[in-house]
Amino acid sequence: MASLMEELIQTLDEEEKAYRALIPVEEEKTRAVIANDLESLQDITDRERELVDRSSALEGKREQIAADIATVLGRNPQTITVGEIIGVLKNQPKDQKALQEIHDRLRTTVIRLQEINNQNRDLIKDSMEMIEYNMNVIRSTRMSSGSSNYSSNASEVAGMAPQHGMFDAKQ
Repeated sequence: MASLMEELIQTLDEEEKAYRALIPVEEEKTRAVIANDLESLQDITDRERELVDRSSALEGKREQIAADIATVLGRNPQTITVGEIIGVLKNQPKDQKALQEIHDRLRTTVIRLQEINNQNRDLIKDSMEMIEYNMNVIRSTRMSSGSSNYSSNASEVAGMAPQHGMFDAKQ
């Protein structure tokens, strides 16, 4: 069981590092969404996909190790959690402490990643709503009978072009 614990701790550590590596990518994604930089978003999405694939592989490995530990402990492999495994390690304080520390780091990293992802989701949702709104304005302008939104010099549409990006970065 000691080797399983070491493998679990190592896998959780690698998983935390993979999630931590996602944080700057997600923060860069936030900036790209705000700037409406579609080219950067494509590059970011490709890098994000690689890191998510790595994280998913590590998650599968962690689940398998936890299931093996559950079998050794006589617990249900489908429902065992890292928290339960930590509780079982009362007689092995060194392993218990190491597992608790990596578990706490992983939880903190995942919470930060969720916060950034929620912000990005909201920004993208707002962007989609703005695009839909603009499309509706364009459609209604085309359908309107003879009305015009042009200024007196007919070179620009009055009140239609934002001076800065579409989003307030203070959100």
